[in-house]
Amino acid sequence: MLKAMVASLPLELPRIFPPWILAGVTLRAAERFPPRGFSIDVFSSPSAETELLAAMLGVPWHALKFQYQVHGTRVRWVGPTSPPEESDGMITATPGLFLCVRIADCCAVLLASLEPPLIAALHAGWRGIAAGIVETGVEELLRHGCNPDRLRVYLSPCASVERYVVREDVAQLFPESAFRLDREFFRLDLRGELHRRLLRLGIPESAIEHSPGCTIGDPRYHSFRRDGSAAGRMVAFIGMRPAKSLSSA
Repeated sequence: MLKAMVASLPLELPRIFPPWILAGVTLRAAERFPPRGFSIDVFSSPSAETELLAAMLGVPWHALKFQYQVHGTRVRWVGPTSPPEESDGMITATPGLFLCVRIADCCAVLLASLEPPLIAALHAGWRGIAAGIVETGVEELLRHGCNPDRLRVYLSPCASVERYVVREDVAQLFPESAFRLDREFFRLDLRGELHRRLLRLGIPESAIEHSPGCTIGDPRYHSFRRDGSAAGRMVAFIGMRPAKSLSSA
């Protein structure tokens, strides 16, 4: 039964990472997990959903590392026994752990350093982006010997510029990424803003992959903007295979 459920769990898979990295985003899959779709809401103890995701990845549930996301800039290092804490970024050097970001319109930024082998996962909504979550996460990697040229980055499905409407109080924080609709409203380009910030940190454009997905407009994804309190949460995850081969990078 579990094997059948594992096979039924659809994912969006990045192409930017080398083979020793496992990364992806769980999809809503409402037709397979009615009525709400696949969503991880409980993560501090085992649940059917965490067990299912862990089984698909071939690890015990406690190898999935979650955080209590607060739209801030705290980035912490995690190891095998690290519990969930308040943060919006995690980094690990431990193969076999999977860093998990819960999203439903915000963007998950998944990063891998090819040498030294490190991975990071950042939760990036407009508040966190404005406060500097991306800069904090990348600079922490650089402090530990990573070279921007050796980083690979994936930007997950999120609210798209075509559908993400904000007021001027938010728009003024992003002068390069907010586009006026009328006297009151603007469209906000989260992925474009993240892309520009990553470039300014020295990461090559060719090392950044964008998911084209819009969480608001595409029912394959969970969206708080679209569904309100009924929205579930997708999980963007990244981990290093225990038997990684750096020669394949």
